[in-house]
Amino acid sequence: IYNRAAQQLPELVGDLLDNALALWANNNWHTFDHLESNCSAQLYRWLKEAKRTDKRFSPLNVNIENIEFTPAMLAGTQSIVGASRPDLRIHVGESGVLLEAKRLTDTAKHCRAYVDEGMARFVRSDYGATEHWGVMIGYVQEPTTAGLEPRVNGFVNTHAQMGVGHQLVLDSTDANSERLRSSHHRSSGLPIHLDHIWVVLP
Repeated sequence: IYNRAAQQLPELVGDLLDNALALWANNNWHTFDHLESNCSAQLYRWLKEAKRTDKRFSPLNVNIENIEFTPAMLAGTQSIVGASRPDLRIHVGESGVLLEAKRLTDTAKHCRAYVDEGMARFVRSDYGATEHWGVMIGYVQEPTTAGLEPRVNGFVNTHAQMGVGHQLVLDSTDANSERLRSSHHRSSGLPIHLDHIWVVLP
Protein backbone atom coordinates (compact mmCIF):
# COMPACT_ATOMS: atom_id res chain seq x y z
CA ILE A 1 0.00 0.00 0.00
CA TYR A 2 2.87 2.40 0.77
CA ASN A 3 4.64 1.71 -2.52
CA ARG A 4 1.40 2.33 -4.39
CA ALA A 5 0.83 5.56 -2.44
CA ALA A 6 4.35 6.76 -3.27
CA GLN A 7 3.72 6.12 -6.97
CA GLN A 8 0.43 8.03 -6.78
CA LEU A 9 1.80 10.83 -4.63
CA PRO A 10 0.96 13.83 -6.88
CA GLU A 11 -2.64 12.66 -7.28
CA LEU A 12 -3.05 11.85 -3.58
CA VAL A 13 -1.52 15.15 -2.45
CA GLY A 14 -3.70 17.08 -4.88
CA ASP A 15 -6.83 15.35 -3.60
CA LEU A 16 -5.77 15.82 0.03
CA LEU A 17 -5.24 19.55 -0.54
CA ASP A 18 -8.60 19.86 -2.29
CA ASN A 19 -10.36 18.12 0.58
CA ALA A 20 -8.54 20.14 3.22
CA LEU A 21 -9.36 23.45 1.52
CA ALA A 22 -13.02 22.41 1.22
CA LEU A 23 -13.11 21.67 4.95
CA TRP A 24 -11.46 25.00 5.73
CA ALA A 25 -14.00 26.77 3.49
CA ASN A 26 -16.83 25.04 5.37
CA ASN A 27 -15.34 26.55 8.53
CA ASN A 28 -15.58 30.01 6.89
CA TRP A 29 -11.79 30.16 6.43
CA HIS A 30 -11.44 30.79 10.15
CA THR A 31 -7.97 31.76 11.36
CA PHE A 32 -6.77 33.71 14.38
CA ASP A 33 -5.52 36.49 12.12
CA HIS A 34 -4.00 36.90 8.66
CA LEU A 35 -0.40 36.26 9.67
CA GLU A 36 1.15 33.59 7.48
CA SER A 37 1.97 31.31 10.43
CA ASN A 38 -1.61 31.32 11.70
CA CYS A 39 -2.98 30.64 8.22
CA SER A 40 -0.56 27.72 7.86
CA ALA A 41 -1.63 26.36 11.23
CA GLN A 42 -5.19 26.19 9.92
CA LEU A 43 -4.09 24.58 6.66
CA TYR A 44 -2.21 21.98 8.72
CA ARG A 45 -5.30 21.40 10.86
CA TRP A 46 -7.51 20.73 7.85
CA LEU A 47 -4.91 18.58 6.08
CA LYS A 48 -4.82 16.38 9.18
CA GLU A 49 -8.62 16.31 9.33
CA ALA A 50 -8.91 15.47 5.62
CA LYS A 51 -6.43 12.64 6.13
CA ARG A 52 -8.37 11.32 9.13
CA THR A 53 -11.71 11.21 7.31
CA ASP A 54 -10.58 9.42 4.12
CA LYS A 55 -8.72 6.12 4.28
CA ARG A 56 -7.11 6.78 0.87
CA PHE A 57 -4.83 9.24 2.63
CA SER A 58 -3.81 6.98 5.51
CA PRO A 59 -0.29 6.31 4.10
CA LEU A 60 0.42 10.05 3.91
CA ASN A 61 2.25 11.90 6.67
CA VAL A 62 1.76 15.65 7.15
CA ASN A 63 4.49 17.60 8.95
CA ILE A 64 4.61 21.30 9.78
CA GLU A 65 7.83 23.35 9.98
CA ASN A 66 9.84 20.58 8.35
CA ILE A 67 13.61 21.16 8.79
CA GLU A 68 15.66 20.62 5.64
CA PHE A 69 18.89 19.03 6.88
CA THR A 70 21.99 19.32 4.70
CA PRO A 71 24.59 16.51 4.64
CA ALA A 72 26.93 18.79 6.59
CA MET A 73 24.31 19.30 9.31
CA LEU A 74 23.84 15.55 9.65
CA ALA A 75 27.63 15.10 9.78
CA GLY A 76 27.83 17.65 12.59
CA THR A 77 30.02 20.06 10.62
CA GLN A 78 27.33 22.72 10.10
CA SER A 79 24.89 24.25 12.59
CA ILE A 80 21.17 23.70 12.06
CA VAL A 81 20.58 27.27 13.27
CA GLY A 82 19.18 29.03 10.25
CA ALA A 83 18.31 25.77 8.48
CA SER A 84 15.61 25.97 5.81
CA ARG A 85 12.16 25.30 7.25
CA PRO A 86 9.45 24.92 4.60
CA ASP A 87 5.98 25.40 6.05
CA LEU A 88 4.73 21.86 5.41
CA ARG A 89 5.80 18.51 4.02
CA ILE A 90 3.49 15.72 2.86
CA HIS A 91 5.24 12.41 2.35
CA VAL A 92 5.17 8.65 2.18
CA GLY A 93 8.47 7.39 3.51
CA GLU A 94 11.24 9.17 1.62
CA SER A 95 8.93 10.30 -1.21
CA GLY A 96 7.26 13.60 -0.59
CA VAL A 97 6.61 17.21 -1.49
CA LEU A 98 7.37 20.47 0.29
CA LEU A 99 4.76 23.20 0.63
CA GLU A 100 5.79 26.82 1.12
CA ALA A 101 3.09 29.38 1.94
CA LYS A 102 3.11 33.16 1.57
CA ARG A 103 0.64 35.98 2.01
CA LEU A 104 -0.44 37.64 -1.21
CA THR A 105 -1.84 41.14 -1.53
CA ASP A 106 -1.90 43.57 -4.43
CA THR A 107 1.29 45.21 -3.18
CA ALA A 108 4.91 45.02 -4.29
CA LYS A 109 5.93 43.91 -0.80
CA HIS A 110 3.98 40.67 -0.75
CA CYS A 111 4.26 39.83 -4.45
CA ARG A 112 8.03 40.25 -4.26
CA ALA A 113 8.21 38.12 -1.10
CA TYR A 114 6.21 35.37 -2.81
CA VAL A 115 8.96 35.20 -5.44
CA ASP A 116 12.11 36.09 -3.46
CA GLU A 117 11.28 34.27 -0.22
CA GLY A 118 9.10 31.50 -1.62
CA MET A 119 9.68 30.39 -5.20
CA ALA A 120 13.37 31.28 -5.13
CA ARG A 121 14.02 28.85 -2.29
CA PHE A 122 12.98 26.01 -4.57
CA VAL A 123 14.93 27.46 -7.52
CA ARG A 124 18.11 27.82 -5.40
CA SER A 125 17.60 24.24 -4.15
CA ASP A 126 17.27 25.44 -0.55
CA TYR A 127 14.01 23.46 -0.71
CA GLY A 128 13.51 20.21 -2.55
CA ALA A 129 17.11 19.90 -3.73
CA THR A 130 16.61 16.26 -4.74
CA GLU A 131 12.96 16.56 -5.80
CA HIS A 132 11.27 17.46 -9.06
CA TRP A 133 8.13 18.98 -7.57
CA GLY A 134 7.05 21.54 -4.99
CA VAL A 135 3.91 23.42 -3.98
CA MET A 136 3.44 27.13 -3.31
CA ILE A 137 0.37 28.24 -1.34
CA GLY A 138 -0.75 31.85 -1.65
CA TYR A 139 -2.99 33.21 1.11
CA VAL A 140 -4.73 35.93 -0.89
CA GLN A 141 -5.78 38.78 1.38
CA GLU A 142 -7.71 40.69 -1.25
CA PRO A 143 -11.35 40.35 -2.39
CA THR A 144 -10.21 38.43 -5.50
CA THR A 145 -7.06 37.16 -7.20
CA ALA A 146 -7.50 39.70 -10.01
CA GLY A 147 -4.23 41.33 -11.04
CA LEU A 148 -1.99 39.17 -8.88
CA GLU A 149 -0.62 36.93 -11.62
CA PRO A 150 0.97 39.73 -13.70
CA ARG A 151 2.30 41.38 -10.53
CA VAL A 152 3.99 38.18 -9.35
CA ASN A 153 5.27 37.43 -12.85
CA GLY A 154 6.81 40.89 -12.97
CA PHE A 155 9.08 39.91 -10.08
CA VAL A 156 9.74 36.49 -11.64
CA ASN A 157 10.87 38.20 -14.86
CA THR A 158 13.41 40.39 -13.06
CA HIS A 159 14.71 37.76 -10.62
CA ALA A 160 18.36 36.90 -11.24
CA GLN A 161 17.74 33.14 -11.02
CA MET A 162 14.48 33.09 -12.93
CA GLY A 163 13.41 35.47 -15.71
CA VAL A 164 11.58 34.76 -18.95
CA GLY A 165 10.45 31.15 -19.14
CA HIS A 166 9.91 30.84 -15.39
CA GLN A 167 6.58 32.69 -15.28
CA LEU A 168 3.46 31.34 -13.65
CA VAL A 169 0.82 30.03 -16.06
CA LEU A 170 -2.85 29.77 -15.11
CA ASP A 171 -4.31 26.27 -14.98
CA SER A 172 -7.77 26.87 -13.53
CA THR A 173 -9.81 29.33 -11.52
CA ASP A 174 -13.03 29.37 -9.53
CA ALA A 175 -14.90 31.74 -7.24
CA ASN A 176 -12.38 31.47 -4.42
CA SER A 177 -9.08 30.22 -5.83
CA GLU A 178 -6.63 29.98 -8.70
CA ARG A 179 -4.37 27.10 -9.66
CA LEU A 180 -1.19 27.98 -11.54
CA ARG A 181 2.04 26.23 -12.47
CA SER A 182 5.64 27.13 -13.22
CA SER A 183 8.76 25.22 -14.27
CA HIS A 184 12.32 26.12 -13.37
CA HIS A 185 15.82 25.12 -14.41
CA ARG A 186 18.26 24.95 -11.49
CA SER A 187 22.03 25.24 -11.31
CA SER A 188 22.16 21.67 -9.98
CA GLY A 189 20.80 20.45 -13.30
CA LEU A 190 17.66 19.02 -11.65
CA PRO A 191 14.64 21.09 -12.77
CA ILE A 192 11.64 21.63 -10.53
CA HIS A 193 7.94 22.04 -11.28
CA LEU A 194 5.90 24.19 -8.89
CA ASP A 195 2.16 23.96 -8.43
CA HIS A 196 0.68 27.21 -7.11
CA ILE A 197 -2.59 27.27 -5.18
CA TRP A 198 -3.93 30.74 -4.40
CA VAL A 199 -6.83 30.88 -1.95
CA VAL A 200 -8.83 34.02 -1.17
CA LEU A 201 -9.20 34.42 2.59
CA PRO A 202 -12.04 36.72 3.67
